[in-house]
Amino acid sequence: MAQQQQKIRKLENDYTKQRELEFQSDQATAVSVRRRRKKRACIIISVFMIFAMIFAVQIVRAKVNYAAVNAQISKQKQTVKKERVRHKHLTARVSQLNNKDYVEQLIRDRYYYTKPGETVYSFPNQAPKDVDNGEE
Repeated sequence: MAQQQQKIRKLENDYTKQRELEFQSDQATAVSVRRRRKKRACIIISVFMIFAMIFAVQIVRAKVNYAAVNAQISKQKQTVKKERVRHKHLTARVSQLNNKDYVEQLIRDRYYYTKPGETVYSFPNQAPKDVDNGEE
């Protein structure tokens, strides 16, 4: 086989030189085309990745905001629930204050009011809770 390769020689004429130059220029063009394609592909992928990252950041921000809003909503619901209970309690107190007997009893207990000719007896072990006996 080594003997056969030695028998083949390349012709050195204008045609073969021209074909060799065309072949080399075609190879150089092909290499530059491949480089341009790779460069374009890298640019396109880079742009795509930048947009993907921007969208990912926006999605993460939206989720964080959504979680914060949900937490705020639940907090406000608890506040509303407490205020409704408080409102119900205050409404009951207002309705009691509209009752003449309750108001009379309240004034007698808190402020020690009496009816004319009435005597109030106070026992030491039954002192009202809101009176300060000077003992701490």
